[in-house]
Amino acid sequence: MEQKNTSSVGKMVEKLDSTMERLRDLESFVDENPEYSELAPYLRIALASLRTAVGIYGEPLKITLSAEKLTSEAESEQGASGAEG
Repeated sequence: MEQKNTSSVGKMVEKLDSTMERLRDLESFVDENPEYSELAPYLRIALASLRTAVGIYGEPLKITLSAEKLTSEAESEQGASGAEG
């Protein structure tokens, strides 16, 4: 089971991932429906721009989230080892 992020960074990462998923769904919808064929090239340009923007923010946030998790794990391990001694 996946653990939900409670930090603000975690929430932002989840929102960006959700945005990327929605963009993929929109692209699939347009590709599967011939009545939108005239819009497809413009949509692809817009989606590429949005993916780039989300990636610019998303990847550093994921790195930050990983660092937060490692820090909290290290702190809990230090607390546990300090309680034993």
